[in-house]
Amino acid sequence: MTIGLFFMFCICVGLGYGVVSALLGGHGGDADVHIDADGHLDAGQISPVSGPVIAMFVTGFGAGGIVAQKGFGVAAGPAVLIALLTGLVLAALIFGFLSLVLSHTQAGTEYTAAEIVGMTAEVITTIPAGGTGEIAYVVKGQRERAAAQAREPEGVAKGSQVLIERMVGSIAHVRLPD
Repeated sequence: MTIGLFFMFCICVGLGYGVVSALLGGHGGDADVHIDADGHLDAGQISPVSGPVIAMFVTGFGAGGIVAQKGFGVAAGPAVLIALLTGLVLAALIFGFLSLVLSHTQAGTEYTAAEIVGMTAEVITTIPAGGTGEIAYVVKGQRERAAAQAREPEGVAKGSQVLIERMVGSIAHVRLPD
């Protein structure tokens, strides 16, 4: 097999992967994307060795080699170096693009329990003495709800403002402000 045929083979493999991936409805990557039990989207991160990045490297390698060899008449050795450079640049571009897209998808949707401690919340379902009600609060621009228990012996009425003291599992422990 000549180097030109190898470059063409790389283009076909890379583009073929993209077409098959698109037809199967997936992005073909190894990004960890899921929705957790609370309904929060966790878009995760894409790996530099994920399917789309590798496919773009292989496609770029083949295209760079073909252009260098057939388009500019570069010898096989330098054409391989140009192909490597082209593949690396295109893979870096697709990695950067996918990372950007996934980070924007994830932004504002995930938070930790520590981030809501100390926040003010509104009681949306009365918290009876010794029982559990529900609160609503805004975190990262998004309104969230959680089950809540209060330390007040008389409970807390719907519509009251409370402070979140701590989270134990999925239950917020709250108190009336001083």
